[in-house]
Amino acid sequence: SGTHARISEGFEKLRRTLLRTANSVLLIDDFRDFIEAARNNGTTHLINAVMRDVLTGRYQCILEARDEDLEIVLKCHSNMREVFTLLEIREPDPDALKEIALVGAGRLTAHHGVPVTEQAIAAAIDLTSKYHVGDLSLSRAQPERTLNLIDRALTSYRQTVHRRPPHLARLRATLAEIEALPDAARSADIVRQRDELQGMLATAETDWAAKTDRLTALRNAQRSGEELLLALEEQLSGERQKERAEAAPTEAAPTFSARLSGGAGFGSREENRILQEIRQATTAIADNKRAFDTLQEEMNAGLALGAAAVTLEFSAISGIPAEKLNQDEREKLLTLDQTLKARVYGQDHAVEKLVGAVLMANAGLKEPDKPQGSFMFCGPSGVGKTEIAKTLAMALKDNEKAMLRFDMSEYMEKHALAKLIGAPPGYEGYEAGGILTNAVRRNPHSIILFDEIEKAHPDVFNVFLQVLDDGRLTDNRGLTVSFANTLILMTTNIGQAHFLNADLQFAAAMEETMRDLEGTFRPEFLNRFNGRQNIIGFRTLPLELIEKIANRELRKVNARIRAAGHAVTIAMAPEQVSALCADRYDPVHGARGIPGFFAAEVYPSIARTILSAPETAGTLDVRYHADDGGRVEIVAT
Repeated sequence: SGTHARISEGFEKLRRTLLRTANSVLLIDDFRDFIEAARNNGTTHLINAVMRDVLTGRYQCILEARDEDLEIVLKCHSNMREVFTLLEIREPDPDALKEIALVGAGRLTAHHGVPVTEQAIAAAIDLTSKYHVGDLSLSRAQPERTLNLIDRALTSYRQTVHRRPPHLARLRATLAEIEALPDAARSADIVRQRDELQGMLATAETDWAAKTDRLTALRNAQRSGEELLLALEEQLSGERQKERAEAAPTEAAPTFSARLSGGAGFGSREENRILQEIRQATTAIADNKRAFDTLQEEMNAGLALGAAAVTLEFSAISGIPAEKLNQDEREKLLTLDQTLKARVYGQDHAVEKLVGAVLMANAGLKEPDKPQGSFMFCGPSGVGKTEIAKTLAMALKDNEKAMLRFDMSEYMEKHALAKLIGAPPGYEGYEAGGILTNAVRRNPHSIILFDEIEKAHPDVFNVFLQVLDDGRLTDNRGLTVSFANTLILMTTNIGQAHFLNADLQFAAAMEETMRDLEGTFRPEFLNRFNGRQNIIGFRTLPLELIEKIANRELRKVNARIRAAGHAVTIAMAPEQVSALCADRYDPVHGARGIPGFFAAEVYPSIARTILSAPETAGTLDVRYHADDGGRVEIVAT
């Protein structure tokens, strides 16, 4: 009841201030928290008071809520939808984001005492816009992602340079160069220069150590002073409560002159003593803070956060190697076709079309209201339809998991459409929104793969029509999501029999497959793929390409062995690889059978060999016995 009274009293004071002030505005940040606090403390009448004041025009009101909390906010009052206008706040465009980041970086500079270069701001914007990592501080919307990255980079950079100051590093590097000279090349001047550098280094190290110790002492003193001040304030509060409890309600209050003659002033002697100590502590804290800021400014002189420090911090958070993050974006795009062809064999025609769409989008030549590209991949299983999507995600985002993958066998029922765009009003989970719309709202630059689309319910294709044509989709809550920066890939096994028919050439198989597609999908859906130009057939893989895939699996095995810390390497003779592929390859299953064979036979055999003889080192020969049921033998060479 005491909490209820205090909250009500505090809100009434705020409300009176708003009513006395002309053209006043009440802004409630994260309104869901306000609703829950009101319900938990029995003060839901405050919500009604706000609604009543807004309805009568006493002041303006702005409520802020996250997407996932929207339905809870709209249900908190019956007039919410009628009184308030729903306005979706999107992430700022690149120019606005840069301006916001510049202002935010100025505040962070004042806090950390280290200036932020424009190159560092540009790097932070680029990295947080291109990559979405699971770290909580970097998973929110812009500009918060950019400012959080700069803040964390400043902290790491400041700690690093305080441990290894640049001026000391330069002296050590110069001294190391002199020490590396052969004795014959060391003249008297070089020896004298070395001795001077050693003296300078010793003096600089001593001076820096003293400054570091002094900074630590000032930081500890600041913490102790703040703890003392908090304790004194609690002591003062306790003393005043004690005086109120001891004062007799019927006792006449002493006169002003009586209080002064008693030596207590406006409070007791104990209260005045505590107040005096508080004043002294406050002064000491302020003096200590000035000394700390002065010393820190001296130690930070000449420092500046650059793009390299931001990249290193992002690499530490995301796990993406810094050299990949530093790779020039233009170079990455211009070599994209080579990157894809290195992992997807025998489908050069599909790679070139896909890369063409990516380059066109990055050059700003795509249609503004459509996705960057929309493709349908047809062909047998295991020929690279899904692999090309994974490779593209790895090439552009440095992470295969950056791709959004939807297995359309999970959307065979009519009601499954609610998973993509959200449940209808009144159904459970309505306020959560849809999986697809939420994912694209969080990451507008997604690569989206819809696998085996022929298995989806026909109603799902109504959603695809809007996405592929208009580049946008409205979820169940009325929020519109833009797909203009996404790349949409779909796969289907329709027409597989035609591609596996040895009597049909590829062009004829593609024609038959198009007829099958026309019998399955509506013409307007097929026409969304760039007038059917982006419906691409994948060829069956010849045996020589299957052998390349087998050799790639061998390299993967060796990479795993090295990662596990074992001193062995495996090898397989070319004729053994050929025998394996000829015996195990089935065009119906495609290339998947080869990695499956390695997982089921080769890896267990190697693991048994390593565990039975842990001291094994050198090269192990993998032999495949086709005449013995496909037995795998591991032989030490």
